[in-house]
Amino acid sequence: MPIPDSQGTTFEFNGVVFLATNVKCSGSVNEIDASTLDLPSGSMKAYQPAPLVDGDTVSCTYYGTQRPDQTDTHTISCLSLGISGKALCTKWENEAKVGELLSGSAEFRMSAT
Repeated sequence: MPIPDSQGTTFEFNGVVFLATNVKCSGSVNEIDASTLDLPSGSMKAYQPAPLVDGDTVSCTYYGTQRPDQTDTHTISCLSLGISGKALCTKWENEAKVGELLSGSAEFRMSAT
């Protein structure tokens, strides 16, 4: 079976379709040190998942000067990577360079609401 490629991938946030050049989704689990003083010297610390979790992080680079809204959570989707739900834009940046197309990048945190 052939490995799927990225062509045809679209990225949308708050109803705006971005001319994406790269989309990345990453997740992590926060942990807390649950070690107690009764552990003997040289033993492994005890960790457990944190009681609250952060949402997955989605980043996108794109052509153009779109500025994603940062005032509220909005619908986000990238079907190729299985991204669908609500997210808050936590960071954006636009860039103009000699001999290059105008471009931007944005980061989003998935949200439960």
